[in-house]
Amino acid sequence: TFEVPLDGSDNYRMNECVEQIAQLIDQYFGTAIEDVTRINDLVDQEIVASWRRERNNQVEINGGSK
Repeated sequence: TFEVPLDGSDNYRMNECVEQIAQLIDQYFGTAIEDVTRINDLVDQEIVASWRRERNNQVEINGGSK
């Protein structure tokens, strides 16, 4: 069972997310992931891409920049 932290800094929540993804992979595939660098990079890239899409949608909704 995974618990999603609702408190804490973005960095804390990011680290918890990455660690839980590593644990989930370990459970599914019987691995023992020790270096989570690539998982961290993937999660970071997805968060940034999501923020950019959200920002671009807001620009479209507000009629673009002036």
